[in-house]
Amino acid sequence: MPDIFTGTRVLRYFIEVASQGSFRRAAISLGIQESSVSRAIRNLEDQIGASLFIRHSGGITLTLAGQRFLDRVRDALDQLEAGAREAAAIGQPERAHLKVGVFSVAACGAI
Repeated sequence: MPDIFTGTRVLRYFIEVASQGSFRRAAISLGIQESSVSRAIRNLEDQIGASLFIRHSGGITLTLAGQRFLDRVRDALDQLEAGAREAAAIGQPERAHLKVGVFSVAACGAI
């Protein structure tokens, strides 16, 4: 599902980096430049005030703060997506079908 809210884009980057274990692999998966992913995550860490990843030559590892944040972000995005699906379903006009049937009873004989 595409990003519901503009702010969820960075959170999706975060989830992808955590899943891929690498900024490079996440960028390839997302179809964007590695520098864009790295910059977005650095800005996210600055906003939160905590390091989410330990960066090393073999890739990245989540910090304890990163793991807790990842769990919450996944739950939050699931809730946002469920809410958007419900709102879309409620906001769409219902497609009601009216079926009209006609049948006749033929009397066999006099009453």
